Amino acid sequence: MLYRVRGPYATALAKIVLDSGHELVDLSKKLAERISMPQRTEVLPQATIKESDEDPDALIIVGYKDAVEAMLIEIVSRIPFISYRFEELGPYTTIAARLKGFERGQCIAEVQGSKIIVQDVSTCNENEIAIVHVVKPALKQDDKAVALPGAAILKDTLVLLDDGGGRTYFSEHIRDYDRKAILTTISNQYTRQGFSIRWRSTARSAPPEKIIYEIDEAATEAKKLRSIKPVEPAILYQGEAIAYIKLSRSSKEYLDDVRRSIVPTTPYHHQLRTCGVCEDAIDLLDILSSYVDDRVVINAIENQLIRSIINRNVVLEHNKPGEKTIEIGPMTIVNSVKTELGTMIIGKRKVQKNGIYNGLNIEKRSGDIIYTFIPLNDWFIIHRYTNEKGEEKGLYININTPPEICYNKGIIKYIDLFVDVIIVENNIKVVDINELDKAYQKGLIDIDTMYMVEELTKNIVNSIEIIRRVLGGLFFH
Repeated sequence: MLYRVRGPYATALAKIVLDSGHELVDLSKKLAERISMPQRTEVLPQATIKESDEDPDALIIVGYKDAVEAMLIEIVSRIPFISYRFEELGPYTTIAARLKGFERGQCIAEVQGSKIIVQDVSTCNENEIAIVHVVKPALKQDDKAVALPGAAILKDTLVLLDDGGGRTYFSEHIRDYDRKAILTTISNQYTRQGFSIRWRSTARSAPPEKIIYEIDEAATEAKKLRSIKPVEPAILYQGEAIAYIKLSRSSKEYLDDVRRSIVPTTPYHHQLRTCGVCEDAIDLLDILSSYVDDRVVINAIENQLIRSIINRNVVLEHNKPGEKTIEIGPMTIVNSVKTELGTMIIGKRKVQKNGIYNGLNIEKRSGDIIYTFIPLNDWFIIHRYTNEKGEEKGLYININTPPEICYNKGIIKYIDLFVDVIIVENNIKVVDINELDKAYQKGLIDIDTMYMVEELTKNIVNSIEIIRRVLGGLFFH
């Protein structure tokens, strides 16, 4: 199949596409030179693989369903420690949806067990079947797709919308005035019939005969849908499908290795890129990595990350697969130390209100101190809860991917892996182990991650005394 790659992961993704036996098209000039291939800008991709616009730590595969599914299989089998979601109800997919009525001012509908939001409607009669098309897919478990009234017909060069609008839209990549004029002329016959035409970026170079054939075919298919009177929810016309792939630090390190097989690549390359570190600095590190042992580069980068975050207020970004990100903090990073558990960054925050500590199920009092111990290269974070005198009230050990330090943004981020170990006095409790299995069954995590978490949880439970001894030696106000 034919794929286009874009964004900060493009070089590594290009190698994965080629190694999987598929083809690359519409390459950027820089990437074409890097991998010694023609740009093939005149060839239309079946799907695009790129960084998510909403999350620099995620990949999006968007395009025809078969192409999206094929590449998702390749990526899941190659890139370790990811979470992912495949959504068949992608952009421009036309569905017959059963309306449920207004909820909080939004028209809610249902198809295949999924709820969607239908916008731009004045009525939302319960149990009525409406033909709508998806404009924004649901990429997280609790999200709802957003749809608009009318059918959408997806073709290589255009999307035809049966919305009664009669408008013409152009991709931002179509800049040539003469090409726009030709496309506008072709559109006129169909916009007069009430169709709206969205010209895709591929229309900038596609032969006119292909464009004319596709717009005529799309209008014919849209008219057929007008005559359908569906009585049950269903997908009427498949538009794009979309896959959302959340990358952990370990995933990025794998992509560093893939990129390094093509071009000099520093350790932490993709982590630094997605944290927004200056590209010139990363380019320099890439070049230096060709001359200096990796271990030296890693030590230098890690030391810089730590120095840059000491005495700063930071927020922990707690990303649970399929759910919304939770922010923990702010906390002040007060120190870093080397221990039996490896190098650890220590955060501190003071409790302001009385209440109950969730999970620990013990009293929370104003003045309590919470210390957070963040191993630089391990798969857990420890929160230690103490009273004003420094006496331990409980430990909460969160299982997660190794942390990524974005010092320039004041963020330390990781992917939560569901399971936690709770210690209050001498009672040890492992919680949410069933959630781990459910996440795997839903495809939210891969099997590598599940096995890693199960083994790590056993090791932590067997090492509580060591953990307490290490923390006791570090404890301070």
